[in-house]
This record gives sequence, C-alpha cells and structure tokens, in this order.
Amino acid sequence: MILINILFFGDRELMMPLKEFNLLLLLTSKPSGVFTREEIFDHLWGTEIFVGDRTIDVYIKKLREKIGDKKIVTIKGVGYKFET
Repeated sequence: MILINILFFGDRELMMPLKEFNLLLLLTSKPSGVFTREEIFDHLWGTEIFVGDRTIDVYIKKLREKIGDKKIVTIKGVGYKFET
C-alpha cells in the first residue's frame, strides 16, 4: 500500500508518496542546514532496512521535478539541503 500526501507548494497542489513527503519534511525542518546521506537514510528507513546507494538520489530527483531544481541543493561529498 502506498500512502499519498497532498502538499500545497506556492500556488500548486502536489501529490506525493509518504517517503517523498517525509524527505521534504526533513529537509525543510532545517532550512539551509545540510543533511548527510546517513542522516536521511536513518530518518526515512531506519538502521534495520537496507536500500540501495542510489535510492536517495532517486527521491531527490522526484522532489526536484515537483518543486523545482533550485530548492534542493546537493553538497558534494556531504549530502543535501533545502534553500529557502
């Protein structure tokens, strides 16, 4: 079962799966703060579930497609941050 969340971003209504929503929620919880890949893995999947190395990249790509590619910034070798 996939849960869908509805989010209002600017004047747009976005629908997104729970993991995408939780990732966006995490990134926006500390504007301009950087989250490492490990922090994102731990927050979204916990330490007991193994997902592939590129999983976060896929979720980031999907979020960028929905909210624009300038809001989520890649900090090379570190992680990601949300720009306000």
